Amino acid sequence: MGLKFNGKQRYAWNILSSPQKTRILFDGGSRSGKTALIVEYLVRRALQYPGSRQLAARKCRAHAKSSLWEDTIKGYLARHLPGGFCKLNESELAVLFPNRSRIIVGGLDDAERTEKILGNEYITVFLNEATQLSFKSMQMAVTRLSQRSFDAKGRKAVPKLIMDCNPRGPRHWLHLVGVRHIDPESGKSLPDEEKWARVSWSAYDNRENLPPEYLASLEALPDVMRDRMLSGIWRDNEGAVYDEFDEECHVVSPFPIPDDWKRIRSIDFGYTNAFVCLWGAVDHDGRLFLYRELYKNRTRTRVLAQEIRRLSGKEKYLCSVADHDAQERAELEEEGIPTKAADKRVTAGIQAVKNLLAKTEEGSPRLFFFSDLKNLLSEIYEYKWLPPDDSRNAREEPLKFNDHAMDALRYMVMALEKKNVPGTFRSQEVAVLDKGRWE
Repeated sequence: MGLKFNGKQRYAWNILSSPQKTRILFDGGSRSGKTALIVEYLVRRALQYPGSRQLAARKCRAHAKSSLWEDTIKGYLARHLPGGFCKLNESELAVLFPNRSRIIVGGLDDAERTEKILGNEYITVFLNEATQLSFKSMQMAVTRLSQRSFDAKGRKAVPKLIMDCNPRGPRHWLHLVGVRHIDPESGKSLPDEEKWARVSWSAYDNRENLPPEYLASLEALPDVMRDRMLSGIWRDNEGAVYDEFDEECHVVSPFPIPDDWKRIRSIDFGYTNAFVCLWGAVDHDGRLFLYRELYKNRTRTRVLAQEIRRLSGKEKYLCSVADHDAQERAELEEEGIPTKAADKRVTAGIQAVKNLLAKTEEGSPRLFFFSDLKNLLSEIYEYKWLPPDDSRNAREEPLKFNDHAMDALRYMVMALEKKNVPGTFRSQEVAVLDKGRWE
């Protein structure tokens, strides 16, 4: 039974088997052998610990069913376990073993489904393509690693969180957590850093199991995609909407905002998805600095309003712009945060942001971000165009995925455009004449 390990898989198996390493990331190229090895580990854990549960999850249930269930797990069982040894529950996406152990496959894209899945306790949680999940989802999954299960010799199962992914941009939370062992919220080292292990994979690691033409197709990819899909290198996203963004010139260390700079807030509502509030300030040369963010999900608007007021302190704002949800805007106003409806035009808003990111003739942009805005900066790297098809040209419509801070950024920049802020979109002469609108 089982895979014939290549050299990288033998090394990675030792990591999986170590009782000292309970948080494990396998990141790397396409078809590098990492997911197949993890599935074998789930099966062996299920067989070793009677009555145990192993969770294998992705963000979307449809992808979990087509990729994890149909292609990977069922394929592994057909090749490596005798027919009829275990039962498959197709409706529940579960593998049932004779010793009462289970492997449960699921998606975390539906609140009711997520509650059901995470209502169980597990000895193993596997998050496949974990870059598609949020940091909060990973943290929630960890809380379910609490099942008590023992093998035939009375040894208790060590709870394990295992994640795999193809790399994305280096600002992604998973790179911070799994590669650098940094908490993406605090910026500090993880308190359980010693429990983490990472194995980086390349498609070349699995060369003996891949046809030469497949490796040749990866080698022929554009530079960024080749680095990510062949070599497993974390690189900035190809097809980024804001391809003008350069961390070297757009990201600055936090500093106290002068009292006489004009300030603005922008809000994108969300509950299951993230609620985002961004704070910006414009200096005397018309340069916009994003200096604060609030980024939370599954929190009521009234509670978030109180947090906004706390963070804002005695600051005065030109205005606060928000998504158009009338009820939530009313709740904010009742808590002392009046808002104006945002200009939600996507194409115009993206172009407005790109104009500020572009360098002027003097060689400097007009849009800057404080370096501690972890979520906003992560989204900039991940915000990309949908690929073209018969009904849509390239660079015409952005992908609607992890874009809540991007929406709030657009709202802010469009509001400043309408306010004729010096140095942004209208001529400085017009803006100075219209200065009274700031008051």
